[in-house]
Amino acid sequence: MVVQSSIISKLAEARERGVQYVLGHQRPDGALGNPEKDGLGPYYKALWALAAAGRADEGNRLATWVAKNVLTEEGDFAGEMRGKLFDYSYAYPNAWMIVGAQKLGRFDVSRRAMEFLLRLQHEPGGFSIQRDNEDAPQDLLNSAQAGNACLFTGHLSEAKTVGRFLRTVWDAQPHPDRELFFVYKPGQGLRTDFAEDRQRMHSIRVDTPRQMYFNMGIAAAFLARLSMATGDGSWVGLGRNYLQIGLNVLDEMYETAQVGKVGWGAALVYGATGDEKMLRLAERVGDALVAQQTDTGGWDNTGGYVNDAIRIEVTCEFIVLLDEMIAGIAARA
Repeated sequence: MVVQSSIISKLAEARERGVQYVLGHQRPDGALGNPEKDGLGPYYKALWALAAAGRADEGNRLATWVAKNVLTEEGDFAGEMRGKLFDYSYAYPNAWMIVGAQKLGRFDVSRRAMEFLLRLQHEPGGFSIQRDNEDAPQDLLNSAQAGNACLFTGHLSEAKTVGRFLRTVWDAQPHPDRELFFVYKPGQGLRTDFAEDRQRMHSIRVDTPRQMYFNMGIAAAFLARLSMATGDGSWVGLGRNYLQIGLNVLDEMYETAQVGKVGWGAALVYGATGDEKMLRLAERVGDALVAQQTDTGGWDNTGGYVNDAIRIEVTCEFIVLLDEMIAGIAARA
């Protein structure tokens, strides 16, 4: 219990420093950064971040700006201030904004946006990476985050359908101890055959650096929450399976921003199961996030390209991840 309290204190301090950085970039009209130039990047994770920080004032001002400038009649977040960055990961930013709006009590935003998001769910149960193409691939990132939006807005049936999709993806893994594939094509199955220069867009390998580690983490985080919502322990067991490869990857993972969601998943799995291996994984990720925080209180994307929009985006995400990690660890403290 003393160990958990020490971890929580450290994560909470980093979270608050991040909040101050984000608030320093909020405009008088409620927007963050320069969405006219940068599209969704500066603000799509900020609703959830401000809700997690208990900043109802700033969060609601941003939600009002989103409702006036980005939310369409059909419930999409579209237009010039969306941009094209997420055309091939369409559900993901929408789901972030839905959860944030829901947590802020802005049901005028989350209700309409959820009606649109559900249009992107297709057989065999995941969420399409494209807006108007039900045959497009489905992946762990879009499906798990959309699943979180389903959980937070009370769409339990659709959330369980996402859970079954993640089980389908897991059951199709040929050798999950050394490589985790995370893209599924409706009608074709798990995508395991691709050009080598596209590898990191399709799988996580234990012996290769610069992998998209966040895929296993977000899958585990959603499945842990689904287990809590249903009382079905098999879901969190599946989440733990997804994280197993994270115990064997290169230590380089802890030097990247892509490690954050691994800590999210590990902390929630620990909170649901008490698995000490998951606590140690979450603690190691927490230490990595604290070490990566800059003197400004924000975080950079370790992928190389960095500007103010990316710093705001990454910082908003880490505020949420730190808050979620605190919740998971505190559940057993």
